[in-house]
Amino acid sequence: MNSMRVNQVGAAFLIAAVAFGGSWGLGSLLVPHRAAAQTAVPMPQSTPDDGQDPPIETLLAHADAAKGHEIADHQCAMCHSFAPHGPSIIGPDLFGVMGTHIGDIPDYEFSEALSAHKKDVWTPALLAEWLKKPDAFAPGTKMAFPGITSATDRANLVAYIQTLVEEKN
Repeated sequence: MNSMRVNQVGAAFLIAAVAFGGSWGLGSLLVPHRAAAQTAVPMPQSTPDDGQDPPIETLLAHADAAKGHEIADHQCAMCHSFAPHGPSIIGPDLFGVMGTHIGDIPDYEFSEALSAHKKDVWTPALLAEWLKKPDAFAPGTKMAFPGITSATDRANLVAYIQTLVEEKN
């Protein structure tokens, strides 16, 4: 490529950059940016959160186990089984876990963080606390799950897990 051609290509880029910048500047002058007077879709107003959820017993009185089953299918089933005597996948089988000692599921190795709670029993309140933020409940847990922020969703999930019990004849 000769120097004349290099100069032509350089000039073309320079002219294009000036044209783009000029059109952008002219467009900004002719069509100024204004914020919308109101949003196109009204957003629900939330009440200030004081960080306190209603007691789980209150939430469970209105919980929907079917919705909890949906939450379990979408958020938990990739790592946990919910079948009677189901396999441990990445996490342990959760069938019948309610009322058992924390970290006391045969053939599953729990993290030291969760094993430190072995004296505790899974109750609706403890399970809801765990589901809210596992790493806050047991810092250093192996469970890579950020938690469920909605107290209603946690209650629905706890209600579902409470249904996972062996039927007695």
